[in-house]
Amino acid sequence: MVGTVYLSADPQSKPYVNIGDKVKKGDTLMLVEAMKTFNPVEADRAGTVKAIYVQNSQPVEYGEPLVLIE
Repeated sequence: MVGTVYLSADPQSKPYVNIGDKVKKGDTLMLVEAMKTFNPVEADRAGTVKAIYVQNSQPVEYGEPLVLIE
């Protein structure tokens, strides 16, 4: 396990993105906590979020798909 994914900044906040949202390159999509450090996962391109492959608080590994942006 590399870390744990979080879809929002805290449990009371809304998710960074939802399916159907338009994003710009550099927008924060989610956070990955690794070794007690929160690392933002940013969009590598502009487009529309078509799928979110992970759930909040799910463990993630290197190379695992997280979000589909078209």
